[in-house]
Formats: sequence, C-alpha cells, structure tokens
Amino acid sequence: MGKRKSRAKSAAAAVYLGKLGEKLKTLRKSHGLSQQKLAAKAGFDYRYVGFLEQARINPTIKTLEKVARALGVHVCDLLPDSGSKDKRPDSIKLNERELLQAKIMRNLHKADYRRLKTIEKLVNVTVKNQG
Repeated sequence: MGKRKSRAKSAAAAVYLGKLGEKLKTLRKSHGLSQQKLAAKAGFDYRYVGFLEQARINPTIKTLEKVARALGVHVCDLLPDSGSKDKRPDSIKLNERELLQAKIMRNLHKADYRRLKTIEKLVNVTVKNQG
C-alpha cells in the first residue's frame, strides 16, 4: 500500500510541476523576456530556466523567490491555480494590473518624445473622464 501512495504522490507532484513550469513560461513571455534574460536577472544559467519550464527539476522556495524577484511578482503568483472555482484573490488581480502596466511601459520606451507627449495628453483626458 505504501508504494501505491508514493506513486500517486509522485504523479501528482509531476502534474503540479508541469503546471508550475507552464505558468512560469507564460509569465516570462508576458514580461517580454527570453529564458536567457530571465536567467541573467535571476542569477541562473539559461538552461536552468528551461528545466524549470519543462518540469525537469523541483525548485526550492529560494529558487522561486529569485525567479519572482526577477519577474517583479510575488512567489505566490508563480504557483499554479489550485483548480478551485473560487474567485481569485485581490493580490493576484492587482498583479494582472501590474503586468499590463509593465507591457505598456515596455512599449512606451520605444516612443520618441513627441509621441510620449501625445500619449500623456490622451492618458490625462482618459483618467479625468473616469472620475
């Protein structure tokens, strides 16, 4: 009986690690980072990021902290959803907002000064019309 439980736990852990790897890959791509760039920011070899995404290794909490810091998110944001149908916590919703702001900022870095002034006016008008 002990071996069956062990195998079941092992299979469940493998599924969870697979979901963790998928979530990490999605977050990395949403931040516009390659595996090499994320690895450099986190202090890893780029192959290690690939191993994480492919669920070939079981990361420690310290590893997850480094990855989260490199992505500018919380460790809990790296973890896959529990599968429950409950509403997501506000902290995660806030993080989605932060991800959107990061995407906007990456695109703004490409704009010249004249376009930035135009965008500033547009944002000011849009925000004032909300309130």
